Amino acid sequence: MTSQAALAANEEHVAGRIAPGYRADLTAFSVDPVTAPADEVAGAPIRLTMVDGTVTYQG
Repeated sequence: MTSQAALAANEEHVAGRIAPGYRADLTAFSVDPVTAPADEVAGAPIRLTMVDGTVTYQG
C-alpha cells in the first residue's frame, strides 16, 4: 500500500512505508518498474513477496 492509500484507509500509522513498526507488504521485481519499458515489466519475474513482514514467496 502506498503512503497515500494508507492515509485514505486511515492506516498511515502502520502502513504505506518501509520502516520499523510498519507492516511490510511488498513485491520485488527482477526489473526496475520505474525505468523499464512497460512490456518488460509485465513479463518480469517476481523475486520476492512479503506480506505483513513475512516472506511468502522467494524466487
